[in-house]
Amino acid sequence: MRYNLLTPGDSIPKVRFKGADGTDLSTLCLGGQNVLLIFANPSDLSSFERDWHTVTAQLPRHSCVFVVIPGPHSDLPCALRDHVVFDPDLKASRHMGTFPMTEGALRHRRAAAFLFDPMLRLVETARIRTAADLDRVLDYLAALPEQVSFGGRTTQAPVLTLPRVFCPDLCAELMSCYKREARELSGVMRVVNGETVGVMDSAFKRRRDCLITDTNLVARIQARIRRAVLPELDKAFGFRATRMERYLVGSYCANDKAHFAPHRDNTTPATAHRRFAISINLNEDFEGGAVSFPEFGPDGIKAPAGAAVVFGCGLMHAVAPVTAGTRFAFLPFVYDEAGAMIRQAYLSKSAAQHSARA
Repeated sequence: MRYNLLTPGDSIPKVRFKGADGTDLSTLCLGGQNVLLIFANPSDLSSFERDWHTVTAQLPRHSCVFVVIPGPHSDLPCALRDHVVFDPDLKASRHMGTFPMTEGALRHRRAAAFLFDPMLRLVETARIRTAADLDRVLDYLAALPEQVSFGGRTTQAPVLTLPRVFCPDLCAELMSCYKREARELSGVMRVVNGETVGVMDSAFKRRRDCLITDTNLVARIQARIRRAVLPELDKAFGFRATRMERYLVGSYCANDKAHFAPHRDNTTPATAHRRFAISINLNEDFEGGAVSFPEFGPDGIKAPAGAAVVFGCGLMHAVAPVTAGTRFAFLPFVYDEAGAMIRQAYLSKSAAQHSARA
């Protein structure tokens, strides 16, 4: 039988698990920490339960561990409930090489552990035959640094920082547009029953948004992005953006305890077309609110007013809580004609589904 083989340096497969509460868990959500995935069988759970308090107690900071079983399995030990995820169709097991690529019996599933770094690249893999095998993997995990290093220095996120994108007058005008009326907290995009929907999750994100609709102001914004950002994007990444999505000013207010937890901007069908995010601070008189890239380390970037931070939508990023004042930022996405085709295909499919239900 042929098994997939992962070797050190390989990126984690993009697969989804099911949590004990039925929610999806994407491997892409696990970045920014050392991740240990233990592929086991339901019969192993009782032995794991006996040692689990010891296992979790010795986990280093910025680490997580999950036990993956074929599932679903209704009788989960309480100690493991938050650490067990299911692989009901064995798709993840095939990608990770613990189950044959072609059809096979469940007895052909191998018990193994996979250790990934904060960039979700494989560090080490080990077959799990005895408790001693698992102990060795845990010791290896405990010895890992909290962030990835290369050549004696921490790795740098592939991010463009561009000063002088917006002039002070344009920054002031955009903030004035925002302040003309009260703004509600905005939600996040999630996949629910196969559809991308907006949901409120204030523990994950707290931000208030305003869409710019004035055509003259939109034209001025487009001109500045076209002249001050797109040539640098092409120079650095060889990407020629042709379209921009949403003319949005967002505010992160200390009174709201505003923040945005680690996330990616293109992980749902409705957002898959996005290629690069642009974050332009409109002011500086606030504390906190730095943009960070957890897969590469904890350090954040607080751009000067009018400056842009530009990064790929697939990079995990976060906004630290604003602790004083209010951070105002212009927050669009750019994409190309290939992305436009992806977006149009999604919109057409979504419209057809809604029409069929009507």
